[in-house]
Amino acid sequence: MTYDIVLVANSPGELSALAMPIIRKFREKSPESRIILVLTPCQYSSGREVDFAQNTLKADFVISPEDYKNWLLGKPLKKDIAFKKDGIVLFIGGDLLHATLLSKRLGYKAYAYLAGKFVNWVSAFEKFFVPNEKLFRRKIPSKKLLEVGDMMTELPHITTKEESQEKWKINKDKPVLAMLPGSRMWEIKHLLPIYEKIGKLLKKETPDIQLMLIISPFNSIKDFEQFKEHKMFDIFAHFDSIKAANMAITIPGTNTAQLAVLGIPTIMIFPLDNSDAIPLEGLLHYITSMPIIGRLIKKIMAKIINAKTKYFALPNIKSKKEIMPEFRGKIRPEKIVQHIINLIRDHETLKRTSEMLKSSMQVSDASLKIVETIIRDQGKTLET
Repeated sequence: MTYDIVLVANSPGELSALAMPIIRKFREKSPESRIILVLTPCQYSSGREVDFAQNTLKADFVISPEDYKNWLLGKPLKKDIAFKKDGIVLFIGGDLLHATLLSKRLGYKAYAYLAGKFVNWVSAFEKFFVPNEKLFRRKIPSKKLLEVGDMMTELPHITTKEESQEKWKINKDKPVLAMLPGSRMWEIKHLLPIYEKIGKLLKKETPDIQLMLIISPFNSIKDFEQFKEHKMFDIFAHFDSIKAANMAITIPGTNTAQLAVLGIPTIMIFPLDNSDAIPLEGLLHYITSMPIIGRLIKKIMAKIINAKTKYFALPNIKSKKEIMPEFRGKIRPEKIVQHIINLIRDHETLKRTSEMLKSSMQVSDASLKIVETIIRDQGKTLET
């Protein structure tokens, strides 16, 4: 049985946390099928999604956002994919409209995994896979709804603490703070000066602390050469070495879930002092991109969203309480430093926080349930 599996995604977090386990399971369960990854336009793009999809995810074909837009407008794809007669479309991120359009264009059944609460185009989809069906019962008919768990808990390969310590020559007797600046360069350029201020104060208070800068798989360590000159960060490593850290500091996104699964006590920061570094979704992104007035609108909207959003860190949203401290608005490095010092010195609280984070993000086999359901449905379709 051979058919095409068309995955629809866009942002770095979706590709690393969602596309990776889905592709891995399809390779195991339906090795004869082709996997075609369609990258849709995204304001959160790092610019390196195509390279990641080809070299790390190893999709059979990757359609870039530009090629996708041209294809919708009737232009031929750069590579002649020659889509098979039979196939499915699986949405794992972005706007559901794109999966709907692809489903209509190819004549394939459409499925969707929803990480957030927003849903539309319900009639166009065969089934919606969700982390928690209670959140969607009023929006989606029960026959189209299947609870599978949270795919963000399915971590990529992570090396052991001992392996990471040996690889990066980390002193196991001294504390390690991991700093995660994201994957988009505009975001990184805003965050690294903040991390350096925190690091400088930390090293003044606790000289033995080791600072580990975690580089996204969408970036190269070469991108951070200029920061090596400052000699602020002791280690430049990828996420697979994160277990070497006693604590972490990050921004909103997939990382908050993955760090919770690993039980690494984490501080989340959401700086609002630089409007250029604040991403907004959908129509707001385009409105706030207008010259002069756009920046003012963005600052106002960011403040409104911040005020109306109780939690941004995923373990806090899941548990409905602040397990992962959130520092939002104008970031005051001295407050964050004091919190880190207090926590690193309090081993009991550190251990308790680790356990609470693990409990908030229960590991699931969501990707396996999704893939097995689709294969079963596709088998029934091909038989009829």
